[in-house]
Amino acid sequence: MAGIGFELRKLLRKDNLLGILQAYAYAGVIGSGPWVLSIVGILIVGMLSHAVVVPNFLVTQFQVSVTYLISASLIFTGALQLAFTRFVSDRLFEHKDTLVFSNLNGILLVTLVAAGVVGMLLALTLFSGLAVVYRVLMLAGFALMCGIWIATILLSGLKMYRQIVALYAVGYGIVVASALFARPWGLNGLLAGFVFGQFVMLVGMWMLTAWDFRSPQLVSFEFARRESRYPSLMWIGLLYNVGVWADKFMFWFFPDTSDVIIGPLRASVIYDLPVFMAYLFIIPGMAVFLVRIETDFVEYYDRFYEAVRGGGSWRTSKRCATRCSTRSGRACSRSPRSRRLRCWLRWSPAQPRCAHWASPNSICRCSTFRRSVRACR
Repeated sequence: MAGIGFELRKLLRKDNLLGILQAYAYAGVIGSGPWVLSIVGILIVGMLSHAVVVPNFLVTQFQVSVTYLISASLIFTGALQLAFTRFVSDRLFEHKDTLVFSNLNGILLVTLVAAGVVGMLLALTLFSGLAVVYRVLMLAGFALMCGIWIATILLSGLKMYRQIVALYAVGYGIVVASALFARPWGLNGLLAGFVFGQFVMLVGMWMLTAWDFRSPQLVSFEFARRESRYPSLMWIGLLYNVGVWADKFMFWFFPDTSDVIIGPLRASVIYDLPVFMAYLFIIPGMAVFLVRIETDFVEYYDRFYEAVRGGGSWRTSKRCATRCSTRSGRACSRSPRSRRLRCWLRWSPAQPRCAHWASPNSICRCSTFRRSVRACR
Protein backbone atom coordinates (compact mmCIF):
# COMPACT_ATOMS: atom_id res chain seq x y z
CA MET A 1 0.00 0.00 0.00
CA ALA A 2 2.90 2.35 -0.68
CA GLY A 3 0.73 4.92 -2.44
CA ILE A 4 -1.98 4.84 0.23
CA GLY A 5 0.54 5.17 3.06
CA PHE A 6 2.26 8.09 1.32
CA GLU A 7 -1.02 10.00 0.99
CA LEU A 8 -1.96 9.36 4.62
CA ARG A 9 1.43 10.44 5.95
CA LYS A 10 1.27 13.61 3.84
CA LEU A 11 -2.11 14.50 5.30
CA LEU A 12 -1.02 13.76 8.87
CA ARG A 13 2.10 15.93 8.44
CA LYS A 14 -0.17 18.99 8.27
CA ASP A 15 -0.42 18.62 12.08
CA ASN A 16 -3.83 20.27 12.37
CA LEU A 17 -7.41 19.15 12.86
CA LEU A 18 -8.25 19.44 9.16
CA GLY A 19 -5.32 17.24 8.15
CA ILE A 20 -6.30 14.57 10.68
CA LEU A 21 -9.92 14.61 9.52
CA GLN A 22 -8.83 14.39 5.88
CA ALA A 23 -6.55 11.43 6.62
CA TYR A 24 -9.24 9.46 8.42
CA ALA A 25 -11.87 10.35 5.81
CA TYR A 26 -9.50 9.18 3.05
CA ALA A 27 -8.82 5.94 4.92
CA GLY A 28 -12.54 5.42 5.48
CA VAL A 29 -13.29 5.78 1.78
CA ILE A 30 -10.46 3.44 0.75
CA GLY A 31 -11.22 0.83 3.42
CA SER A 32 -15.02 0.90 3.36
CA GLY A 33 -15.87 2.59 0.07
CA PRO A 34 -16.93 -0.42 -2.03
CA TRP A 35 -19.46 -1.94 0.36
CA VAL A 36 -20.71 1.48 1.52
CA LEU A 37 -21.33 2.41 -2.11
CA SER A 38 -23.15 -0.91 -2.55
CA ILE A 39 -25.44 -0.26 0.42
CA VAL A 40 -26.06 3.39 -0.50
CA GLY A 41 -26.80 2.47 -4.12
CA ILE A 42 -29.41 -0.11 -3.18
CA LEU A 43 -30.98 2.26 -0.62
CA ILE A 44 -31.18 5.08 -3.19
CA VAL A 45 -32.87 2.77 -5.68
CA GLY A 46 -35.39 1.78 -3.03
CA MET A 47 -36.14 5.34 -1.85
CA LEU A 48 -36.56 6.77 -5.36
CA SER A 49 -38.70 3.86 -6.52
CA HIS A 50 -41.37 3.90 -3.81
CA ALA A 51 -43.43 6.52 -5.63
CA VAL A 52 -43.31 4.72 -8.99
CA VAL A 53 -43.19 0.98 -8.27
CA VAL A 54 -46.65 -0.24 -7.26
CA PRO A 55 -47.17 -1.98 -4.93
CA ASN A 56 -44.33 -0.73 -2.71
CA PHE A 57 -43.72 -4.26 -1.48
CA LEU A 58 -41.93 -4.92 -4.77
CA VAL A 59 -39.13 -2.59 -3.66
CA THR A 60 -38.66 -4.70 -0.53
CA GLN A 61 -38.59 -7.82 -2.68
CA PHE A 62 -35.87 -6.22 -4.81
CA GLN A 63 -33.70 -5.27 -1.83
CA VAL A 64 -34.08 -8.68 -0.20
CA SER A 65 -33.28 -10.43 -3.49
CA VAL A 66 -30.07 -8.41 -3.84
CA THR A 67 -29.11 -9.18 -0.23
CA TYR A 68 -29.45 -12.90 -0.89
CA LEU A 69 -27.43 -12.59 -4.10
CA ILE A 70 -24.61 -10.90 -2.17
CA SER A 71 -24.60 -13.45 0.66
CA ALA A 72 -24.87 -16.52 -1.58
CA SER A 73 -22.16 -15.34 -3.98
CA LEU A 74 -19.75 -14.48 -1.15
CA ILE A 75 -20.15 -17.91 0.43
CA PHE A 76 -19.98 -19.68 -2.93
CA THR A 77 -16.65 -18.03 -3.84
CA GLY A 78 -15.22 -17.91 -0.30
CA ALA A 79 -12.98 -20.92 -0.80
CA LEU A 80 -11.37 -19.36 -3.90
CA GLN A 81 -10.80 -15.77 -2.83
CA LEU A 82 -7.81 -15.98 -0.46
CA ALA A 83 -6.25 -18.99 -2.20
CA PHE A 84 -6.27 -17.22 -5.57
CA THR A 85 -4.83 -14.06 -4.04
CA ARG A 86 -1.97 -16.12 -2.57
CA PHE A 87 -1.40 -17.76 -5.96
CA VAL A 88 -1.13 -14.38 -7.66
CA SER A 89 1.16 -13.09 -4.92
CA ASP A 90 3.53 -16.01 -5.43
CA ARG A 91 3.60 -15.50 -9.19
CA LEU A 92 4.38 -11.79 -8.81
CA PHE A 93 7.18 -12.63 -6.38
CA GLU A 94 8.60 -14.95 -9.04
CA HIS A 95 8.27 -12.15 -11.63
CA LYS A 96 5.82 -14.24 -13.65
CA ASP A 97 3.41 -11.36 -14.26
CA THR A 98 2.12 -12.88 -17.50
CA LEU A 99 0.34 -15.63 -15.55
CA VAL A 100 -1.93 -13.21 -13.68
CA PHE A 101 -4.40 -12.37 -16.44
CA SER A 102 -4.57 -15.84 -17.96
CA ASN A 103 -5.27 -17.44 -14.57
CA LEU A 104 -7.86 -14.76 -13.81
CA ASN A 105 -9.64 -15.83 -16.99
CA GLY A 106 -9.32 -19.46 -15.94
CA ILE A 107 -10.77 -18.97 -12.46
CA LEU A 108 -13.53 -16.72 -13.82
CA LEU A 109 -14.44 -19.39 -16.34
CA VAL A 110 -14.62 -22.07 -13.63
CA THR A 111 -16.53 -19.78 -11.27
CA LEU A 112 -19.09 -18.59 -13.81
CA VAL A 113 -19.78 -22.10 -15.09
CA ALA A 114 -20.13 -23.52 -11.57
CA ALA A 115 -22.32 -20.58 -10.49
CA GLY A 116 -24.46 -21.04 -13.59
CA VAL A 117 -24.99 -24.75 -12.88
CA VAL A 118 -25.83 -24.20 -9.19
CA GLY A 119 -28.03 -21.22 -10.00
CA MET A 120 -29.90 -23.20 -12.64
CA LEU A 121 -30.61 -26.01 -10.19
CA LEU A 122 -31.94 -23.54 -7.62
CA ALA A 123 -34.04 -21.75 -10.23
CA LEU A 124 -35.67 -25.04 -11.24
CA THR A 125 -36.29 -26.22 -7.67
CA LEU A 126 -36.59 -23.62 -4.88
CA PHE A 127 -37.69 -20.81 -7.23
CA SER A 128 -39.83 -22.93 -9.55
CA GLY A 129 -43.05 -21.08 -8.68
CA LEU A 130 -41.74 -17.61 -9.63
CA ALA A 131 -41.74 -15.79 -12.98
CA VAL A 132 -39.20 -16.92 -15.57
CA VAL A 133 -37.81 -13.40 -16.03
CA TYR A 134 -37.16 -13.06 -12.30
CA ARG A 135 -35.38 -16.41 -12.19
CA VAL A 136 -33.21 -15.56 -15.20
CA LEU A 137 -32.22 -12.21 -13.67
CA MET A 138 -31.40 -13.83 -10.32
CA LEU A 139 -29.29 -16.44 -12.10
CA ALA A 140 -27.41 -13.76 -14.07
CA GLY A 141 -26.92 -11.63 -10.95
CA PHE A 142 -25.59 -14.58 -8.95
CA ALA A 143 -23.06 -15.54 -11.63
CA LEU A 144 -21.92 -11.93 -12.16
CA MET A 145 -21.45 -11.27 -8.45
CA CYS A 146 -19.41 -14.46 -8.06
CA GLY A 147 -17.09 -13.12 -10.75
CA ILE A 148 -17.00 -9.67 -9.15
CA TRP A 149 -15.81 -11.03 -5.80
CA ILE A 150 -12.97 -12.89 -7.50
CA ALA A 151 -11.94 -9.80 -9.47
CA THR A 152 -12.29 -7.53 -6.42
CA ILE A 153 -10.08 -9.68 -4.20
CA LEU A 154 -7.50 -9.84 -7.00
CA LEU A 155 -7.42 -6.05 -7.42
CA SER A 156 -7.23 -5.67 -3.63
CA GLY A 157 -4.21 -7.96 -3.56
CA LEU A 158 -2.65 -5.87 -6.32
CA LYS A 159 -3.15 -2.71 -4.19
CA MET A 160 -5.50 -1.05 -6.71
CA TYR A 161 -7.69 0.46 -4.01
CA ARG A 162 -8.49 3.71 -5.77
CA GLN A 163 -9.47 1.84 -8.91
CA ILE A 164 -11.74 -0.46 -6.91
CA VAL A 165 -13.55 2.47 -5.29
CA ALA A 166 -13.87 4.21 -8.67
CA LEU A 167 -15.25 1.08 -10.34
CA TYR A 168 -17.76 0.51 -7.55
CA ALA A 169 -18.84 4.16 -7.75
CA VAL A 170 -19.34 3.92 -11.51
CA GLY A 171 -20.98 0.49 -11.28
CA TYR A 172 -23.49 1.42 -8.60
CA GLY A 173 -24.10 4.76 -10.26
CA ILE A 174 -25.15 2.76 -13.32
CA VAL A 175 -27.22 0.47 -11.06
CA VAL A 176 -29.13 3.48 -9.71
CA ALA A 177 -29.60 5.08 -13.13
CA SER A 178 -30.61 1.83 -14.85
CA ALA A 179 -32.96 0.78 -12.06
CA LEU A 180 -34.66 4.17 -12.03
CA PHE A 181 -35.06 4.04 -15.81
CA ALA A 182 -36.53 0.52 -15.65
CA ARG A 183 -38.63 0.94 -12.49
CA PRO A 184 -41.93 1.21 -14.39
CA TRP A 185 -41.46 -2.53 -15.01
CA GLY A 186 -41.58 -3.23 -11.27
CA LEU A 187 -39.42 -5.85 -9.60
CA ASN A 188 -37.99 -7.19 -12.85
CA GLY A 189 -37.03 -3.68 -13.99
CA LEU A 190 -35.20 -2.90 -10.75
CA LEU A 191 -33.41 -6.24 -10.83
CA ALA A 192 -32.45 -5.78 -14.49
CA GLY A 193 -30.85 -2.42 -13.65
CA PHE A 194 -28.89 -4.05 -10.86
CA VAL A 195 -27.68 -6.88 -13.09
CA PHE A 196 -26.61 -4.43 -15.80
CA GLY A 197 -24.56 -2.41 -13.29
CA GLN A 198 -22.84 -5.57 -12.02
CA PHE A 199 -22.00 -6.54 -15.59
CA VAL A 200 -20.35 -3.16 -16.19
CA MET A 201 -18.34 -3.53 -12.97
CA LEU A 202 -17.09 -7.00 -13.86
CA VAL A 203 -16.10 -5.93 -17.37
CA GLY A 204 -14.30 -2.87 -15.95
CA MET A 205 -12.30 -4.98 -13.50
CA TRP A 206 -11.45 -7.48 -16.21
CA MET A 207 -10.27 -4.73 -18.59
CA LEU A 208 -8.18 -3.11 -15.84
CA THR A 209 -6.40 -6.39 -15.16
CA ALA A 210 -5.96 -7.08 -18.87
CA TRP A 211 -4.35 -3.66 -19.37
CA ASP A 212 -1.87 -3.94 -16.48
CA PHE A 213 -1.01 -7.65 -16.87
CA ARG A 214 -0.91 -8.48 -20.53
CA SER A 215 -0.38 -12.13 -21.33
CA PRO A 216 0.31 -14.08 -24.53
CA GLN A 217 -1.97 -16.83 -23.21
CA LEU A 218 -5.69 -16.21 -22.88
CA VAL A 219 -6.68 -18.91 -20.36
CA SER A 220 -4.63 -21.04 -18.00
CA PHE A 221 -5.38 -23.16 -14.94
CA GLU A 222 -2.12 -23.14 -12.96
CA PHE A 223 -4.13 -22.01 -9.92
CA ALA A 224 -5.84 -25.42 -9.85
CA ARG A 225 -2.62 -27.40 -9.48
CA ARG A 226 -2.16 -29.32 -6.27
CA GLU A 227 0.72 -27.14 -5.02
CA SER A 228 -1.33 -23.97 -5.64
CA ARG A 229 -4.53 -24.84 -3.80
CA TYR A 230 -3.58 -23.78 -0.25
CA PRO A 231 -6.27 -25.75 1.65
CA SER A 232 -5.87 -23.70 4.84
CA LEU A 233 -6.64 -20.46 2.98
CA MET A 234 -9.57 -22.10 1.22
CA TRP A 235 -11.10 -23.18 4.53
CA ILE A 236 -10.45 -19.76 6.08
CA GLY A 237 -12.13 -17.96 3.20
CA LEU A 238 -15.14 -20.29 3.23
CA LEU A 239 -15.66 -20.33 7.01
CA TYR A 240 -15.15 -16.56 7.26
CA ASN A 241 -17.98 -15.83 4.84
CA VAL A 242 -20.20 -18.49 6.39
CA GLY A 243 -19.55 -16.94 9.80
CA VAL A 244 -20.37 -13.44 8.57
CA TRP A 245 -23.80 -14.54 7.31
CA ALA A 246 -24.67 -17.36 9.74
CA ASP A 247 -26.42 -15.09 12.23
CA LYS A 248 -28.51 -13.48 9.47
CA PHE A 249 -29.63 -16.87 8.18
CA MET A 250 -30.64 -17.91 11.68
CA PHE A 251 -32.95 -14.91 12.03
CA TRP A 252 -34.15 -15.08 8.42
CA PHE A 253 -35.23 -18.72 8.52
CA PHE A 254 -36.63 -18.83 12.05
CA PRO A 255 -40.40 -18.29 11.63
CA ASP A 256 -40.84 -16.21 14.80
CA THR A 257 -38.25 -13.60 13.75
CA SER A 258 -38.83 -13.31 9.99
CA ASP A 259 -41.40 -12.93 7.25
CA VAL A 260 -41.69 -14.44 3.78
CA ILE A 261 -40.72 -11.86 1.15
CA ILE A 262 -40.67 -13.68 -2.18
CA GLY A 263 -40.55 -17.41 -2.89
CA PRO A 264 -38.14 -19.06 -0.43
CA LEU A 265 -36.52 -15.75 0.55
CA ARG A 266 -37.25 -14.36 4.00
CA ALA A 267 -36.15 -11.25 5.97
CA SER A 268 -36.06 -10.22 9.62
CA VAL A 269 -37.13 -6.65 10.35
CA ILE A 270 -36.11 -6.82 14.01
CA TYR A 271 -32.56 -7.90 13.15
CA ASP A 272 -31.63 -6.43 9.76
CA LEU A 273 -31.79 -2.76 10.82
CA PRO A 274 -29.57 -3.15 13.94
CA VAL A 275 -27.03 -5.09 11.88
CA PHE A 276 -27.07 -2.39 9.21
CA MET A 277 -26.44 0.30 11.85
CA ALA A 278 -23.64 -1.80 13.37
CA TYR A 279 -21.93 -2.03 9.97
CA LEU A 280 -22.08 1.75 9.61
CA PHE A 281 -20.47 2.19 13.03
CA ILE A 282 -17.60 -0.07 11.95
CA ILE A 283 -16.44 2.50 9.36
CA PRO A 284 -14.62 4.83 11.82
CA GLY A 285 -12.86 1.84 13.38
CA MET A 286 -11.75 0.61 9.96
CA ALA A 287 -10.45 4.08 9.12
CA VAL A 288 -8.43 4.24 12.35
CA PHE A 289 -7.06 0.75 11.72
CA LEU A 290 -6.03 1.57 8.14
CA VAL A 291 -4.35 4.84 9.12
CA ARG A 292 -2.35 3.19 11.90
CA ILE A 293 -1.37 0.20 9.79
CA GLU A 294 -0.26 2.39 6.88
CA THR A 295 1.59 5.00 8.92
CA ASP A 296 3.09 2.94 11.76
CA PHE A 297 3.16 -0.76 10.92
CA VAL A 298 4.14 -0.61 7.23
CA GLU A 299 7.25 1.48 7.91
CA TYR A 300 8.74 -1.17 10.22
CA TYR A 301 7.43 -4.03 8.13
CA ASP A 302 9.36 -2.69 5.12
CA ARG A 303 12.50 -2.48 7.25
CA PHE A 304 11.97 -6.01 8.54
CA TYR A 305 11.44 -7.33 4.99
CA GLU A 306 14.57 -5.58 3.73
CA ALA A 307 16.60 -6.89 6.67
CA VAL A 308 15.51 -10.48 6.05
CA ARG A 309 15.85 -10.37 2.27
CA GLY A 310 18.94 -8.18 2.22
CA GLY A 311 21.05 -10.02 4.78
CA GLY A 312 20.59 -7.63 7.71
CA SER A 313 21.81 -8.46 11.19
CA TRP A 314 19.80 -10.62 13.57
CA ARG A 315 19.47 -7.70 16.01
CA THR A 316 18.02 -5.44 13.31
CA SER A 317 15.56 -8.08 12.17
CA LYS A 318 14.43 -8.81 15.73
CA ARG A 319 14.02 -5.11 16.54
CA CYS A 320 11.91 -4.51 13.42
CA ALA A 321 9.83 -7.63 14.07
CA THR A 322 9.15 -6.51 17.65
CA ARG A 323 8.08 -3.07 16.48
CA CYS A 324 5.84 -4.63 13.81
CA SER A 325 4.12 -6.65 16.51
CA THR A 326 3.76 -3.60 18.78
CA ARG A 327 2.37 -1.37 16.02
CA SER A 328 -0.10 -3.98 14.81
CA GLY A 329 -1.34 -4.59 18.35
CA ARG A 330 -1.72 -0.86 18.84
CA ALA A 331 -3.74 -0.52 15.63
CA CYS A 332 -6.06 -3.34 16.70
CA SER A 333 -6.61 -1.86 20.17
CA ARG A 334 -7.38 1.64 18.91
CA SER A 335 -10.05 0.61 16.43
CA PRO A 336 -12.56 -0.44 19.16
CA ARG A 337 -11.89 2.86 20.94
CA SER A 338 -12.96 4.82 17.87
CA ARG A 339 -16.13 2.73 17.63
CA ARG A 340 -16.89 3.49 21.28
CA LEU A 341 -16.43 7.20 20.54
CA ARG A 342 -18.74 6.93 17.55
CA CYS A 343 -21.41 5.10 19.53
CA TRP A 344 -21.09 7.64 22.35
CA LEU A 345 -21.62 10.52 19.92
CA ARG A 346 -24.65 8.76 18.46
CA TRP A 347 -26.42 7.41 21.55
CA SER A 348 -25.23 9.60 24.45
CA PRO A 349 -28.06 11.21 26.50
CA ALA A 350 -26.01 14.42 26.35
CA GLN A 351 -26.20 14.52 22.55
CA PRO A 352 -28.55 17.58 22.41
CA ARG A 353 -26.07 19.55 24.51
CA CYS A 354 -23.37 18.89 21.92
CA ALA A 355 -24.97 21.06 19.24
CA HIS A 356 -22.44 23.83 19.96
CA TRP A 357 -19.71 21.54 18.58
CA ALA A 358 -20.36 22.92 15.12
CA SER A 359 -17.32 25.22 15.21
CA PRO A 360 -13.75 23.84 15.21
CA ASN A 361 -12.81 26.06 18.19
CA SER A 362 -15.61 24.57 20.27
CA ILE A 363 -14.52 21.08 19.29
CA CYS A 364 -10.94 21.73 20.36
CA ARG A 365 -12.04 23.25 23.70
CA CYS A 366 -14.26 20.27 24.58
CA SER A 367 -12.34 18.24 27.19
CA THR A 368 -14.43 15.09 26.56
CA PHE A 369 -13.67 15.26 22.86
CA ARG A 370 -9.96 15.78 23.49
CA ARG A 371 -9.81 12.76 25.80
CA SER A 372 -11.72 10.64 23.29
CA VAL A 373 -9.47 11.68 20.40
CA ARG A 374 -6.35 10.93 22.47
CA ALA A 375 -7.76 7.47 23.15
CA CYS A 376 -8.17 6.90 19.41
CA ARG A 377 -4.71 8.14 18.46
